[in-house]
Amino acid sequence: MTRFPALIAATSWCAALAAAVVLVPSEPTLGVLAVALAIPCLALAVVLRPAIVCIALAFALLAVGRAELPAVDPQIPSRAEGLAGRVAIITGHVADDGRQTVAGGEVLVEPDRIFIGTQRVSGIGNLLVRWRGPTQVAFGDQVRATGKLALPRDLPAFDRRAYLAQRHVYVELQSTSFDVTSSGSGLAGIPAWLRTRYTAALDDALPPPHAAVLLGTVLGIRQGIPPALQNALIATGLVHLLVLSGLKVAVFARIVQAALHPMLGRLAAWPALALIAVYAMVGGATPAAVRAAAMGGLAIAASRLGRPTHVWTSLALTAAAMQGWHPELAWDVGFQLSFAGTAAIILLTPTIEKRLGFMPKVVREPFAVTCAAQVGTLPMMATDFHVLSPVAPLANALVIPVLPVLVGGGLALGALALVPELARVAAIPIAGLLAYLEQVAYLLARVPAAAIPIPRFPTWTGLAYYSGLAPGIVAGQLSGRRRAVAIAGAVLAPILISVTALGMWANAPPQATVMTIGDGQALLFRGPHGAILVDGGPSPARLKDELGALLPPWQTRLDAIAITAPTLGHVGGFAGFDRPAGVVLLPDTHLSGSAWRGAALEAVARGASIVKLRAGSTLSIAGFDLQFLAPEPGAPGDQIGAAYLAFRISAPGGRSFCDFSDLDLDAQTIAATRLRTQCTYLLLPAGGRSLLSPELEQAAIAPATQLIASRAAGQLAHGFPPNVLRTDQEGTITLPM
Repeated sequence: MTRFPALIAATSWCAALAAAVVLVPSEPTLGVLAVALAIPCLALAVVLRPAIVCIALAFALLAVGRAELPAVDPQIPSRAEGLAGRVAIITGHVADDGRQTVAGGEVLVEPDRIFIGTQRVSGIGNLLVRWRGPTQVAFGDQVRATGKLALPRDLPAFDRRAYLAQRHVYVELQSTSFDVTSSGSGLAGIPAWLRTRYTAALDDALPPPHAAVLLGTVLGIRQGIPPALQNALIATGLVHLLVLSGLKVAVFARIVQAALHPMLGRLAAWPALALIAVYAMVGGATPAAVRAAAMGGLAIAASRLGRPTHVWTSLALTAAAMQGWHPELAWDVGFQLSFAGTAAIILLTPTIEKRLGFMPKVVREPFAVTCAAQVGTLPMMATDFHVLSPVAPLANALVIPVLPVLVGGGLALGALALVPELARVAAIPIAGLLAYLEQVAYLLARVPAAAIPIPRFPTWTGLAYYSGLAPGIVAGQLSGRRRAVAIAGAVLAPILISVTALGMWANAPPQATVMTIGDGQALLFRGPHGAILVDGGPSPARLKDELGALLPPWQTRLDAIAITAPTLGHVGGFAGFDRPAGVVLLPDTHLSGSAWRGAALEAVARGASIVKLRAGSTLSIAGFDLQFLAPEPGAPGDQIGAAYLAFRISAPGGRSFCDFSDLDLDAQTIAATRLRTQCTYLLLPAGGRSLLSPELEQAAIAPATQLIASRAAGQLAHGFPPNVLRTDQEGTITLPM
């Protein structure tokens, strides 16, 4: 019954959609939708394979069950965010493996009790608890912590808040006191107990950093690896060695079956399945580990039952089951990379390997596998990790052949830990292989262009990439007219998507962008009629990269450049600035310093005119209306905080953006008297290091006003609300105007 493997796989994926579509359990109509999707799956399954009927039905019922779950309280996020800044005492149990940080650790806690002062609160979701110190936690442990609740910190290259929200975490607890009150017990505590014992055995047998690298290689646990080595592994595409992959599960399965077969014979398959499941849980039960363990288990079970195996069916069933149980996995980076990488390896490795006949066989397969995985996951790697590694195939070809030896040797060290001296002797050759792995990473990381940074990879680029890749793969399997049609599709589809996306980019609605440029500020106001750049930050390279990502390739000219203050954080990025502008806007005062003069003169040399502005002036540029609020006429140029430019810029839609740059409190108070209406967005002076003057706060801020801080790091002044957007946490901030 394997004549229709592709259709069987499609059946499983169709059932997976029926399960995964239920992303909002509060909507009961989704249960009906799940059933509607399951019906054609079941009909197809009846024709193809009776066994699939039960599987498809199970996934459909799972989807219905998830649809009929009690409604999720929609007020949980707002209720949790409203407690940010409050001191809380919590007790609860650890719901995931802890992660070590530089000064302590962090772990996901499902709270049992939360007290704010003497008041007990509930319904705020889970908590991500951070602590300082050597305390170790494991899954299932009961903990007690005291500390301040805070909104999760976002990262410039990763939407961490959205990721945590998928795990029902809306606030973090920065604990000042953190204690484990009781350890996890029962079956749930076995993986953590094994992990702790195994980690201790490796630490006793191997010196650092070899012990940490072997722990990552065997179990996929990344802790204690020096930052320099971790960066080298990322740059060379070897960081996947620290993930519990299908290759490691296969090695573990062979070792277990070889050990059990002499005693149990054919019955060894069933305890082997249980041990594989335990192995995945000891490794943290990550999506990659679960996928690898599930597919390996299906292969072993099929072999024991005398049934043929088909890799696409196994992959589809595993994805269907995982998404049916946790639909939010569709947005998990590990899940996406694991399945996309596996599918690419299946599809592309044979073709690539055929063209590498000149290579020795020992390196040919790992080289081809790495190339296939990179081709299949390139948009995901660029989007989520912002780096591509051209040396990754070579690095993997040199290292993967020794990976089974490292995994087998690492497992053997765990067993030999009962005799510590024997374990230390056995660890000597393993240490040599680990040193080889580390040196390959260090050496290849120094190769020019070993890692190519990808600051931004828009969604449409990934869509265009896959729209060309998929027909290209199909074309390789066809001939004649069909192949020509597939090749035409591979060429035309990306072009059509790219042209459409670029057209939408060129005609994007007005927007304001606060760029991530370090300790300073740079703003870009862009609409269909042109663009205005306000300040340039401290770094020419950062400014160039940001503008290159924000402006279409053909838009090289700016309508205006505004310099609000002569400080390095405002004008340092203009050194060598090569974009022409129509006008340069300057405060009408005698500013000190030479950097701003150099920037203005370079712009003038490229055809710009200089316009000096003071409070009360107005301009219309690039479809925006600018109202200038400072400096006051006659303000002395050497009086810091009074002589700088401040403005309110409005778009045709009515939204406004206020920039008070580095105005001091007195200048803010005077500017407040000139402000006509409140601001939709407000850029805080000095990066939010000090509060606004009461007069400006009353004149500029409405309940819906979004406050923004352009800063490199550090704390905001006490008194600002917790929803301030910060470039050091959010990255570049784009706002609709």
